[in-house]
Amino acid sequence: MSDGSDKRAPGSVAQASSSPPAIEPAPLKLVTVVSSSIVDLEFETSQVTRVPTEREKKDPYIGHTIDGRYKVERILGEGGMGVVYRCIHTIIGKKVAMKVLRADLARDKEVTERFLNEARSASAIGNAHIIDISDFGLLPDGSTYFVMEFLEGDPLTKIVEGGKSVPVQRLVSIARQLAEGLAAAHTAGIVHRDLKPDNIHLINRGGEKDFVKILDFGIAKVTTSAEGRLTRAGAVFGTPHYMAPEQAAGAPVDHRGDIYSYGVILYELASGKVPFDADNFMGILTQHMYKAPVPIRALVPEPQEVPPGLEAIVLKCLSKRPEQRYQSMEEVIEDLDKLKSGAIPAAVPEMMNRSGGFNVPADYFKTGAAGMPAPIPASPLELGMVRSRWPLYAGAAGVLTAVAIVVGIFAFGSDSKAKPEPTASVAAPPPPKPEPTPEPPKVTKKQVVLAIEPIDAQVFAGSESLGASPVVLELAEGEKKEVEIKRDGFKPKTLTVDTKEAKLSVKLIRIPGARYIPPVKKPEEKKPGGKPGGSTGGGDPAIVNPWK
Repeated sequence: MSDGSDKRAPGSVAQASSSPPAIEPAPLKLVTVVSSSIVDLEFETSQVTRVPTEREKKDPYIGHTIDGRYKVERILGEGGMGVVYRCIHTIIGKKVAMKVLRADLARDKEVTERFLNEARSASAIGNAHIIDISDFGLLPDGSTYFVMEFLEGDPLTKIVEGGKSVPVQRLVSIARQLAEGLAAAHTAGIVHRDLKPDNIHLINRGGEKDFVKILDFGIAKVTTSAEGRLTRAGAVFGTPHYMAPEQAAGAPVDHRGDIYSYGVILYELASGKVPFDADNFMGILTQHMYKAPVPIRALVPEPQEVPPGLEAIVLKCLSKRPEQRYQSMEEVIEDLDKLKSGAIPAAVPEMMNRSGGFNVPADYFKTGAAGMPAPIPASPLELGMVRSRWPLYAGAAGVLTAVAIVVGIFAFGSDSKAKPEPTASVAAPPPPKPEPTPEPPKVTKKQVVLAIEPIDAQVFAGSESLGASPVVLELAEGEKKEVEIKRDGFKPKTLTVDTKEAKLSVKLIRIPGARYIPPVKKPEEKKPGGKPGGSTGGGDPAIVNPWK
């Protein structure tokens, strides 16, 4: 059981959208805390008393019964916001988990609100793949708590320990369940915003192994038409390794930010490593915004074990621009089902038409998704076997026809002196030739990234706005595109972009005397011993750092 804390780096994002009405906060009940002995109920039959750890001896809740029902037994995990305890429901004897807000944070009204938001968000979804929240209340010392189901399983982090990749069949099963849970959350108007392996558990449920449970909605956003205290513009929350580019930039985030994080998780399951890593927080964020991920099949020892369809699904989820990703988890589920059944996911031709190095084997469109290890009904191989039997059936029919004719002639000749005329043998009809499958047209395109200073300058192609930095243009070989860059207080600049350079850095000239309010700078972590003003880890020196 985990409370979703991440040991690699802190962080999270704000999001604004419109959807269902906000969940009204429920009044908190003040509960009692009664002291009792620290006895592990698993050992009661043998009268063995569990010895608490030093940390548990100092804990104010271990050994106490809360609200007359929840006996606190031990600590399961700790995170930035709270501590998760294993408890026993004293009335029905059921194991539950209790998450208590840290005492030093309980006095902060906004933190308390965010903590309770986790309970409200998860309980509002009502999906089997979402952690079940059953109760919450207020402790006498002012701390809040909520009670959730006890998960006897492992976090997703466990199965990728040591850089191990996950077999494709298992990966697709986990991916589909995770997509179902997120689809339910998004339908309820809730964006998780901190999706990562630590927040996903695999349990045994009945006879089903690897049943997915999503937890830790602590920084989830309930989408409303109005923006509240927990959605302040420019606030950055989340875990950097799994953070969407727009989330890294402190921009508003909707459900497509979860789809990007979902893609990072699938990438890690398939390859054994995250797509972007660096030795500091800012280095990771910069790569999310600018760097293309290395193709999965280039990282694994046996590329043929990773279906191109799976790689296309992952890469589409990892598109830098939200509008280029899947627009809903339902679309992801549809492509996963195609992959599992042996069909070609819709992401394959789409990713082939984009630049970025995605390609498929030469015979992929002839054999379909034959790389998927799951059974594939009516596979091209089986169809080929059916075709190969046609000449045999046709030949047998021809022989039988010829024998019948000869027998008939001899039967007629027994009553007549006329000599039988020789008969010509009936040739078997030639087998039909399979029509060649046309190769898909190959479109060669290249990406050109425009990094602009100031970062909030807008890029236009004619009257169409292409947005602010970074702007990614997709151009065919030899194609040129004229763009204009504008920002109040700066001289506009027009330039013609072609495919000769993959990255262009543009700096606008400020108009003397014009008023200019620069965007808020983000704090940059300095590498020990590094030079001030140097590039962040993993960043490309040819790209303008958007935080400067």
